Amino acid sequence: MEANYHQPISLQDVAVEVGYCAAYLTRLVHRQTGQTVNHWIIERRMAAARSLLLESDMCVNQIAELVGYQHEGHFFRQFRQYHQTTPQAWRKAQRTELNSNK
Repeated sequence: MEANYHQPISLQDVAVEVGYCAAYLTRLVHRQTGQTVNHWIIERRMAAARSLLLESDMCVNQIAELVGYQHEGHFFRQFRQYHQTTPQAWRKAQRTELNSNK
């Protein structure tokens, strides 16, 4: 999952890849992480997006695509849901904070 989080991926895809049935994989991942497979994928994508927002000057739509979102609007909605702000506003706030701490 770690190597492919940025590609379109489903629970069934992951289950087939690791050789487990979807239900067993769901229980196993939840037991290990406390999260669903889908939630883990979203969390991983958000972490990658945050890194790219901080460390690059790429456009948000490029970042969305790189971390696995086929539709920029979906990325914006999920980012706002997880961070209570837009990707651009998050980038600006984080960079301002980093610069003020120097």
